Amino acid sequence: MSDEDETMIVWQDVLDEIIAGRRTGLVCPNCKKGQLRIEEQPRGMRISCPACKQFIEGAMGDSEG
Repeated sequence: MSDEDETMIVWQDVLDEIIAGRRTGLVCPNCKKGQLRIEEQPRGMRISCPACKQFIEGAMGDSEG
């Protein structure tokens, strides 16, 4: 399994919550301590943990109609 696959597995529950519309109160799947910060970017979003500095970024869904 590649590092990218492992990263997606770790973050999948968080991504599912965001897709469902929940964007507050999400806890880092890596350290379980930090509340995640979600930032909109020109080409998607960045989800990051201020506690452990882990992050994931990219486009979700078909945002460019």
